[in-house]
Amino acid sequence: MTMTSAWPALRACTVMALHRTWMYRARISLWVFRNLIMLFSLRMIWTAVYGERETMNGITLPMMMIYVTIAMLQQYLLEPVAGAEIERRIQRGTIAGDLIRPVGLIPQILAYDVGTLLGRIPLVCVVMPFAALIGSLQPPPTVGAAVGYLASLILAYVLSTLVWLPVGMVGFWTINVAGIRFLAFSVFGFVSGQMVPLWFMPESIRTLLEWLPFQAMVFAPLAIYVGDTTGSDILITLAVQVFWIIVMAWVVWQLWKRGANIIQIQGG
Repeated sequence: MTMTSAWPALRACTVMALHRTWMYRARISLWVFRNLIMLFSLRMIWTAVYGERETMNGITLPMMMIYVTIAMLQQYLLEPVAGAEIERRIQRGTIAGDLIRPVGLIPQILAYDVGTLLGRIPLVCVVMPFAALIGSLQPPPTVGAAVGYLASLILAYVLSTLVWLPVGMVGFWTINVAGIRFLAFSVFGFVSGQMVPLWFMPESIRTLLEWLPFQAMVFAPLAIYVGDTTGSDILITLAVQVFWIIVMAWVVWQLWKRGANIIQIQGG
């Protein structure tokens, strides 16, 4: 099936995911409440950490609060559902039917992920004023930083999806990947700079993490947003993200070829 003929089906998957995102209002309310409480707690923690100091490792407290606030909003946008969706279909046994549909499983999953993202964007816009009140929100310091952040954010989303897809594909071999997903979520949160920015990591660890794909999912766009990454360093950051997108796309393709064969064999 060509991309043109597959487009109506992919669009239907996207629209379905968008509607599903808005369906569970109680879950949305809990998400808003949880994240605002978390943001307030982080504000108290980082204020206490800074104490009377104006800067730490060249980062001021206002920059840190902008980082924390944007990180919270960005995490919701960049949290792909692709891996969890593959696991859900494996456990429900619907993946056998998905494999024989005219539109491939991976395009279906990616369309579903895009629909979820589109559904989350308005929710983030609604939460932003409250996040600004509890945390801190300011625009990027320069037009170049704003453009660089937007480009890096798009690449971060693509990379996040490609990193989480293999986690879901583990289900081709183990069926249940809930424990693996929980472990991956915890590890990724640390090494990506979501929990602790790379600025405060030991130099040797930071150097290592800067060349791994995980920091390119979270820390890279945030460092551009707050003005820590500037000039030609923005282009280097984007190049690193593109490099890891290519690598992870190859990894996903290799896992898919092997995993799809195993699923077909298990299905008889």
